[in-house]
Amino acid sequence: MERKKFVNPAINDSATFIKTSEETNGEFTLMEIELGKSEGPPLHFHRAFSEKYEVKEGKLYVQIGKEKKTLNVGDSVLILAHTNHRFYNETNNNVRFHITLVPGHTGMENFIKIFYGLAADGLTDNKGKPKNFAHLAVALTISDSNAPGMMSFLSPVIRSVAKRAKKNGTEQWLLDRYCK
Repeated sequence: MERKKFVNPAINDSATFIKTSEETNGEFTLMEIELGKSEGPPLHFHRAFSEKYEVKEGKLYVQIGKEKKTLNVGDSVLILAHTNHRFYNETNNNVRFHITLVPGHTGMENFIKIFYGLAADGLTDNKGKPKNFAHLAVALTISDSNAPGMMSFLSPVIRSVAKRAKKNGTEQWLLDRYCK
């Protein structure tokens, strides 16, 4: 697969796939993120994979559990599966960093394609969240993105909506439109 860049105008970032899960036989996914000033994604965790962030340019701010860290060029951090985390950029300067998912995760790759595609089509709010709850539920479910703490009470609702979206063709529409 050629390196493909996806731009999300709603949250001021882009993602470029360097190596996909398919290309590495599931060993890992490697992508490069360019992030402008942004709150980044909300605190979340994944059950199916760990993530390693490695800063290539600028400063990356990371929250792991309750601890906040600042990573500079050359710094990296490993976030194990089941660990609450998020990344963000407090500065007006762009940060460029690599994310390695181990093992590789096609669902997270598709999450990025769907979220960024929806944003490019004007189908998200100004924070990048899909306006259609079924689109959000599908993306969260296929990417194994889970909310911690009190927000976890929404998990059964999200899974139920995603299951209905799979049955009624919404999931396939998203995959066909943004992931082919």
